[in-house]
This record gives sequence, C-alpha cells and structure tokens, in this order.
Amino acid sequence: MIFFVESYAEKFPFSYEAALAKELVPYLEIAESGERLKQWLANFDLSPRNINDFMVDVNRAVYQTVAYNIRMEPGIQSCEETLTKANGSCRDSAWLLVQILRHFGLAARFVSGYLVQLTADIKSLDGPSGPAQDFTDLHAWAEVYIPGAGWIGLDPTSGLLAGEGHIPLACTPSPASAAPVTGCTDPCEVEFDFSNTVERLFEDPRVTKPYTDEQWYAINELGLQIDRQFEQDRVHLTMGGEPTFVSIDDMESPQWNTHADGAHKRERAQELTKRLRDVFC
Repeated sequence: MIFFVESYAEKFPFSYEAALAKELVPYLEIAESGERLKQWLANFDLSPRNINDFMVDVNRAVYQTVAYNIRMEPGIQSCEETLTKANGSCRDSAWLLVQILRHFGLAARFVSGYLVQLTADIKSLDGPSGPAQDFTDLHAWAEVYIPGAGWIGLDPTSGLLAGEGHIPLACTPSPASAAPVTGCTDPCEVEFDFSNTVERLFEDPRVTKPYTDEQWYAINELGLQIDRQFEQDRVHLTMGGEPTFVSIDDMESPQWNTHADGAHKRERAQELTKRLRDVFC
C-alpha cells in the first residue's frame, strides 16, 4: 500500500489541524476507559516514530493480545471483556483497536463488511498457501485517519493492513451504527439466513496462471483463420513509418507545430510525394 502523508503527521505523536479535528470529533470520542484497557495503554511503547511504523505496531500488538474466536452471540464485547478473555471475534478486536487509537489521539472508526480470500495460483513453498478454494465471509476491522493519506484500514484479526479483499459496507463511529438489522418486534416465528459466494467473472492470464496449451492452440488457429481470410479477399498488410518534417527556415509557425495543415506544409508534402514517386516507382 502506497500513500502520501502530510508533513506535520509523518511522525507520531501529532495533533490534527483545528478544522480537521472539528470534522473528526465523532471518531475521536473515547467510549471506554476501563482498568485493563488503561493497563494495556500504559504498557505500549509510545516513543516517537514514523506514523506508518506506529500504525503497524499498534495493530500487531492487538493481534498478539487477542486470539481470534468465532462468536455467534450478538453484540460487541466491551474492551474490558475482550482483554480479560484475551479472545474475541473480528468485531471485538476491531472495536478494541478503535478505542486504543482514540486514546492515542488518532481518529478511528469501526468498519463492517466482507473479507474475500482467493485461492493462490500456486502452492507456497515455505508457509501456508491460504484457502483451498475461493472464500468470503462477513468481517470487521478498523480504520485510522492519517492526514494526507485519509482512512487507512487495519485488521487486528490478522495483524495486517486491510487489502483488496477487504470490502467495506459500513464505516461508523460506533459498532451499533453498523448493525444491518435493528429494531424491536413482538414474539413471532422468524426464519433468517444468508450466504456468501464468490464467482470470478474474468481473469487476465498472468505469470502464475498463464494460457493453457488448449488456449494457445485456439489463438494460433484463429490467427491462421484470419490469414486465410485475408488471402481469399486479397487483403495485403504493409508496415511503414511516419516521416517527420521540421522546416529549417520556419520552425515557429503553427503549421509546423500545432496545425494539421498550412500553405507551405501542403506544398512541401506534394514535393516530397513526387520525389518518393521518382525514387520508388
């Protein structure tokens, strides 16, 4: 991921400019300040360093603190609960990271969306190769606002920055605002289900997944078919170049710079054509 950062925000810590800080108020609100959270913050190294390094360090620290757990219960764990259990779902880790970043003076928001993971073209030689088949599921992560770069996605579940497989659906100051279904109802019978599928619509050939022998055969056959059609229709292909002329005594006039035509340009072109005829014809 490549992005530019405003000069005043290149190093942590920094303060947002007044106008920007006013717009980021909802994303700077500290909602939790429990004892375990305070202890975690106190133990984290806040020495000044490059903002990119700081973001990576914070994200990695949360990843190392909280083990991932598939949790089917509704709602978000409090930071105290997540730190006490030392495990949680993606939404729990994301909310913890949001609160940590805000305590450090950085605007952060909760993100809910999808995580798409595609199977690799070739197996890894020194580590896990990833999913055995294309996969997608609901996911949550955090984003931090860095002046110049904008919102940068951090995924504490993996300890990595959000990538092209992270597809956001809702970015909000608090998890409650990202809930897909809210409200109340009387007791009733309800059936609710969902499914996520991934379908590749088109893939360009690449080094790790080149054309197959069958595809190359089809390409060659098409070329031969076109050649036969050209021969049948007496179509002849030629290749040439575009001669470029610059007048030695009128280099600045529009006809030799920007205009497509001109009195002298037409005259020179006709003279050149006759000379070429005499030489080649």
